[in-house]
Amino acid sequence: MSRIIVFEQERCTFCHLCTLYCSLTFSKGGVVEARPSIARIRVAQNEDDTLYAAHVCFQCQAASCMVACPVESCISRNPQTNIVEINEETCIGCGKCVRACEYQAVFLVDGKAVKCEVCEDPLCVKACAAQALTLAEADEEYLEKIAQLYKEVRL
Repeated sequence: MSRIIVFEQERCTFCHLCTLYCSLTFSKGGVVEARPSIARIRVAQNEDDTLYAAHVCFQCQAASCMVACPVESCISRNPQTNIVEINEETCIGCGKCVRACEYQAVFLVDGKAVKCEVCEDPLCVKACAAQALTLAEADEEYLEKIAQLYKEVRL
């Protein structure tokens, strides 16, 4: 299994600080941007406003995003970390990986596919005052539970 950002729905207050701080990590050109639309994590709520979910990549073993990508080696698994990574330089922005991810954890940002690639010291985890996010090893029980939540709370 890989390290992932683990989300605990019971703790989430829907404050969106995780997306705000994630966007700071991915600001480009020396300009610091607090722009959640560039974040690699997205928070959503269900229609009844009773459930929240922070959509973040599971680092799936059978990564549908990787299979769907028409560009060879654009989406690959890092052999050292086991993290599924997207090479933004080779991405053509077709969106096939976005549509292939059943958990809505791949996004198009400025015409390129992006997803959580589990930062070494993630700001999203540090920013979460409710401690709804942690950095941990994924386990099958957690993945099954969170997969169901992601299907109930769509972006």
